[in-house]
Amino acid sequence: MLCMLVYYVLAGSIADAALLINLLFVLAMMALLRATFTLPGIAGIILTIGMSVDANVLTFERIREEQQRGSSIRIAVRNGYQRAFRTIFDANLTTFITAAILYWVASEEIKGFAIVLMLGILSSMFTALFATRVIFDILLGKRIIKNHLFMLRLIHQPKVNWMGLRPIFLVISAALIGAGLFVFFTRDDATNNKYDIEFTGGTSIQINLKDGVELTRQDVEDRIHKTGTELNNPGLAAANVYSVGKSGIQYEINTTETNKTTVTVAFAESGQHTVQSVASAIKRAQNRFEGKLSNLFVSEHSSPATFVITTSQVNKSLVKDVLSAAFADADISEPEVDEVVSDAILSAFAGELEIQQNLQPQIVSQEKITEEIIDSTPGLAEYLGGLKIECEIEKAATAGEIDQRFKDLRFKPDMREATWYSYQLLNSELRAMEADQQVKSFVYVSVEPEAGFRELSEDEWGRFVRNERNKVLAATTLETSLPRVTQIDPSVGAEAKTRALIAIVLSLFAIVAYIWIRFGNVRYGVAANVALVHDVCITLGAVSVCTYIAATPIGEKLLIGDFKINLAIIAAFLTLIGYSLNDTIVVFDRIRENRRKARLQPQTITTSINQTISRTILTSFTTFIVVLIMYIFGGPGLRGFTFAIGFGIIVGTYSSIAIAAPVLLIGSKSKERANK
Repeated sequence: MLCMLVYYVLAGSIADAALLINLLFVLAMMALLRATFTLPGIAGIILTIGMSVDANVLTFERIREEQQRGSSIRIAVRNGYQRAFRTIFDANLTTFITAAILYWVASEEIKGFAIVLMLGILSSMFTALFATRVIFDILLGKRIIKNHLFMLRLIHQPKVNWMGLRPIFLVISAALIGAGLFVFFTRDDATNNKYDIEFTGGTSIQINLKDGVELTRQDVEDRIHKTGTELNNPGLAAANVYSVGKSGIQYEINTTETNKTTVTVAFAESGQHTVQSVASAIKRAQNRFEGKLSNLFVSEHSSPATFVITTSQVNKSLVKDVLSAAFADADISEPEVDEVVSDAILSAFAGELEIQQNLQPQIVSQEKITEEIIDSTPGLAEYLGGLKIECEIEKAATAGEIDQRFKDLRFKPDMREATWYSYQLLNSELRAMEADQQVKSFVYVSVEPEAGFRELSEDEWGRFVRNERNKVLAATTLETSLPRVTQIDPSVGAEAKTRALIAIVLSLFAIVAYIWIRFGNVRYGVAANVALVHDVCITLGAVSVCTYIAATPIGEKLLIGDFKINLAIIAAFLTLIGYSLNDTIVVFDRIRENRRKARLQPQTITTSINQTISRTILTSFTTFIVVLIMYIFGGPGLRGFTFAIGFGIIVGTYSSIAIAAPVLLIGSKSKERANK
């Protein structure tokens, strides 16, 4: 916003107003849809900001060109908007198509990115083309703008022979792509996995240190790595640690190692089954259930006709159900969970972890939230038809701790069957509580969504009440040294990876088709996709290289970490695709304008790039500033995400000039000879 204000002065302040309106609209629409912001969703906001600024820059640069031709300010504004419209429309529509396909086929996490991006595109088109134009018309009508719209111009139109540099660009790009893909595919998965646990499966555990225990994030990571090495466990030896909040006592530990469940299956007759037949029967049976027995391993027991089943699935009831369905006549033991990861962490931080105690709760009363209660407490209107539970606790706790207990409850394996509804924690006067307020009682209110539209049946109401009572009691009796243990099924990550890849491939085909129609030549669509693949390959290599320089002095000064590919990095690549495409369309549109009906020549492309270079650099610079600030101050949890976007912006800016435009010339000479 500051850059726009300084560079475009009055016009920049109008663009800043439009940007704020745009963000307000997106937030309002997200609130109206009751959508939740995720990290991919925030990636969509960042791309929306970049595209919103980009649209204004395009318009202002067109107005500048009109003023240089001698047009009056009113004519310059009108022509500027008219000539920028087609470019803005094409760039936004191609990105919207990509987002729509992502929303259609991608995983739930990526859908958050897609829906925010689609809302942001619609909003930014409105603010950039309508809201700013209205402001200009008002200022012109009141003669606040009279003769000339002043703008800085640090970058004048250069006279660089870009097409003459094609061989150099192609050699540089080929070298970067080759090196990047080499590092990516040769990175050793056994000791240095390039994927995070979201794709490989694994365990995420949160620890809370006692007051007075002073350990930095690096200390915690070193402690875990040492324990993993002593246990000869590669997953723990390569675990990642992230700070939670700014208290310095909460950390999240992510490792590819998992807790394991072991079951023995004994058959009546020996020789009836083999290891392979047992494994095959289990895999067939689990298809009837929602969960999977991931990392399945079958071995023979010392007893005859008995097999040992080991899996990373820690839901004991699911394991028992699958095995019972697979072997109805066998003797199946009770599943036993070997908490490999939990035990290792408890051993590494013995005596240093805060122990969550049983608060010894007692439910005092429970009642349905009726119209009479709403009349006396209007703040509960959204919980009409829901349940109000008053609970007293023997041991005092803060409101923030109680709230955190309910949040942690979602990650407990024995609470996976619970249904979660909208809820709120209040004091005895049915008012919100301060997070640090010590309490010995609280009121829990929740509502089943259907209750707002119809009267629940007696059975439905009974199930709802039992579900909510169980959650209140489970949260307040929670007694553990590890407040949150989440085991991630690798099949979930594999599915997310596959669906994201399908979405990206479909998006590329859609882009080729649309650009082919708009520009009248399939070459433009192919060139745009070549640039996109180029940007993703180089950025992928850069992310992979970070693991080798993270521990070096240069890496530490640049805040580079051992970035692993997770949903955040995938969101960054999607952001990069949208940004790079937007940048490429602008150059292509100027080429189309300069070419008219003439044959495409290197000089036409060079002239078009020189005419748009100031806009390209300015837009990339302003967006890069946003990402750089996030990279420095956003914390280590966001650093891989912001690194990928920041590096991608640089590569995307380069590819629009050095890759996408030169690719347009491939085959043009042979076509010309054929026509002759």
